[in-house]
This record gives sequence, C-alpha cells and structure tokens, in this order.
Amino acid sequence: MRRLVMHALGGLLALSFLGLFSGCALVQHQPQKQSSLVANLDGTSTWKDEFRFVAPPPPWNLVQLDEEDYSLAFMNLCSGMFPCQSTLAYAEEPFGYSRDLEQRADEFFKRFLWASRVQFGKPRLQKTTVFGQEGLIAYNEGLEPVKGHKVFSKIIFAKRGERVVAFYYTQWRPKDRDYDQEDVKAFDRFVASFEYLKPSFYETL
Repeated sequence: MRRLVMHALGGLLALSFLGLFSGCALVQHQPQKQSSLVANLDGTSTWKDEFRFVAPPPPWNLVQLDEEDYSLAFMNLCSGMFPCQSTLAYAEEPFGYSRDLEQRADEFFKRFLWASRVQFGKPRLQKTTVFGQEGLIAYNEGLEPVKGHKVFSKIIFAKRGERVVAFYYTQWRPKDRDYDQEDVKAFDRFVASFEYLKPSFYETL
C-alpha cells in the first residue's frame, strides 16, 4: 500500500515537472505504455485479466503504476481549493500481517499515509460481508497539523482465500471545508461491482 501511495504522488509530481520544463517534441517521443485496463462491451473493465469491476467515471483517472503487482487505483483531482483530491484503490497486500480483520485494521493505520505526517484517531469499525465472507469497514479521519489539511478514509478489509485484502478510499480537504459525499458513493459502487476472474497465486499453491 505504501508503494502504491508513493507511486501515485511521485507520478503526479513527475507529470507537473514534465509539463513545466519539457518541450512538446520531447513529450511526443516518449513511448506509450500500454494500459493494463481493458474496457468491456458490458460497461465493466478488466484489470490484467485478474479483476473485473465498473470503473469510476470521469473526472476519475487511472493511476499508472510502474510495479508488477495487482494493485490498482483511481484518482479524482478537483480545483478551487487545496488540497482537493480523492483516491480509491484495491490492494492485495495492505499494511500488516494479521489475518484477524480487527487486528489488521489496527496494524494498517499505524502505517497508512505515514509519509504525509497524518495523525489518525481511533477508527470506527463496522462488520460487513464481502465476497460472501466476513469483512470489516474502518472509518477514520486524520489531520496534518502543520499545513492544516484533513483526510477522510474508508477502508474495507476482506478475505481472498485465507489472505486479507483491502479496498481503500481517501479524500483530502482543507480542515475548514466539507467532504464531498458523491466521491464516497463512487468508491462504494466500485467495491460492489468488483469480482475476481481467477484464483490468486496463493490460492493455487
């Protein structure tokens, strides 16, 4: 998860510098990386022949990752204030090691967004069912005290075989601004539509 967040932030910074300091000719000569996301005729999308889901509509955009794993993420950047950003993602290896969902949630928030200096409170936990098995939703809000930013997070822990996987959603806003609940609904629709197309590597062992 940490690698996914750092790749997303690093990719945004790289694109910003590219637009500021590179000429059009340099951009045009960059090789186009083939996306692992395939749109299907039924309105769903497939990721690396592994997952199928309904992708969030624009202005959500796929975050391209340079690592060879099955994590994927979408980002929505809004304007008019700073910060103004939402991210939804699926992770095969969320922070922590425990297979107990509540303990995994505790382990997760000790590492989640650590590089952003966010101070989280105690998460609110809610039991749920995901993929026909036990699941756990963790709601939390963090504060970056120096810059005055706040972040709302909704993390859904689920089981894939014996392993714990997670869907996560974050929304950044100035501490005196309200959150956008429509973005949260986009995350819920993504999770509800998500399905596996084949067993994971660990399930075949």
